[in-house]
Amino acid sequence: MRYLSILILISALSAPSLCFGASIHRMPVQSRITAVTVYQDRAQTVRTATVTLKPGTHLIAVEGLPVLMHDDSVRVEGSGTARVSIASIEVKKKFLEQTAEKTAKELENEIRTLERKIGSLDAKKSGIAAQKAFLESIKVAWGDRISKELAIGKPSSAELMDAAGFVGSGIAKAEEQFRDIDVEKRQMKEKIDALKRQKNEATGSLRKETKTVEVTVDVAREGNFTLNLSAVVSKATWEPAYDVRLAQDGQTAEITFRALVRQQSGEDWNNVALTLSTARPAAGGAPPDLTTWRVWLYRPMPQMEYAVMPAPAPRAESVRMMKKSAKRADDQNLVGSAVPEEPAPVDAVFQTAQVSTESTSVNFRIPKPVDVTADNSQQSSVISIDKVPVVTEYVAVPKLSPSVYLTAELVNKAAWPLLPGQIKIFTGNTFIGTAMMKKVAAGEKYVLPFGSDDQVTVKREEKKQHKEGGMFGSSRMGYLYKVEANNFRKEPQTLTIKDQLPVAGDGEIKVSLEEALLKPTEKKDDGTLIWKLKLAPGEKKEFSYEILVDY
Repeated sequence: MRYLSILILISALSAPSLCFGASIHRMPVQSRITAVTVYQDRAQTVRTATVTLKPGTHLIAVEGLPVLMHDDSVRVEGSGTARVSIASIEVKKKFLEQTAEKTAKELENEIRTLERKIGSLDAKKSGIAAQKAFLESIKVAWGDRISKELAIGKPSSAELMDAAGFVGSGIAKAEEQFRDIDVEKRQMKEKIDALKRQKNEATGSLRKETKTVEVTVDVAREGNFTLNLSAVVSKATWEPAYDVRLAQDGQTAEITFRALVRQQSGEDWNNVALTLSTARPAAGGAPPDLTTWRVWLYRPMPQMEYAVMPAPAPRAESVRMMKKSAKRADDQNLVGSAVPEEPAPVDAVFQTAQVSTESTSVNFRIPKPVDVTADNSQQSSVISIDKVPVVTEYVAVPKLSPSVYLTAELVNKAAWPLLPGQIKIFTGNTFIGTAMMKKVAAGEKYVLPFGSDDQVTVKREEKKQHKEGGMFGSSRMGYLYKVEANNFRKEPQTLTIKDQLPVAGDGEIKVSLEEALLKPTEKKDDGTLIWKLKLAPGEKKEFSYEILVDY
């Protein structure tokens, strides 16, 4: 009896702890993405979930998270009227019921049933074709027979009509059946195509696994609690794109800096606060370490031939947005009544991003919430619109092209660097073409092309070519060129003409520039020759030069 009392006492003492261990309440919650920061190769999402908590220990399970979420990047914080302390965080995988897979199988079975019916219709059509061929043979055979029997008074007209009607109606019926079968086959094929599209959608939306973040919290005071969960996901990126519009007077240019965002993270970003960052997490936070640099004697290896594959063309996808100008309305005076004056129309303006500079990166915060779907389609946002002064000049390389190209020198006035991206180039409202923006630091100069201009021309003509040589002396080759430049515009223009000297690859070869009545403004080590000409309106300038090669 004494041992039974001790056992009951031990059970009573341990009962509270057992009840406490079993009192953890699991609370599955659905979260909503509220903010996203996109980098060049990934994105950091912040999602929120609000729950009501009572005192005790709870396990908040944030479910339905994408499988592309990086487990080691998960961070949790929260606030609310409840007094909460976070005890632990755990990331788990969850396999979903394959309802989409079941739907895909049902659609596949329906497609196969229709394909079998099409096969039966083809077999039926083959049988009708055989019947039609038989009737055609009867028609041919009867033609020979009737021509012989008509000579002896046979067959009668009634018999001829019956025979002709039999053959004619049989062939007509076969033709009608052909048409009906073709219509039925076409309808079945259209239905098969629709079912295949449904199957592809079902298969594409299939997610075999998701992730769940379980957060264990201890609650000391009842109240509401808003949980914020941040994590990094893959398959998200943004790239810059630019519209550069040169003013009609050629004195200024308007630069529109856009961001093109794409993502395939596994879930749509609906109505989120979007921030774009120039930081590169993939590059790491520390400089690389040098390893030992070893030198050894060269020993040639057997040569092997490899096929060289061309690099893929850059994706040239961008969004074009143009401002529409409004026409000012004339005031109208009505007899006997006063009409209030309408406000003058104004041009629409773009909302631009809020820019914040950090130690090693720049963040662009889009002013309004946006939607970015997970189908890799582009979402375009305007980062900034700046009007900057430009210095224009014309550039020609007559050795390679007869065209003269307008270029403009600009200075990056922004407080951040211009990142590499595609440029759409306009002069006024005319689209000229595309180019690529190189990385330009803040305050750095850069040059952009604005297409060819037929009002400024350059012509390069080879006037003479000669060769001299002796049996025991050196040989010489000479090339004489004449260049003619014309400015047909009504404004003075600066024209840069480029040519080149060959570069000697041997010590016994000497290259020189002779008879250059107009000396080059600049001569580079790679042989490039540059002439800068100031052309007045309607002015023409000519100069010649000779390239000599002694060897």
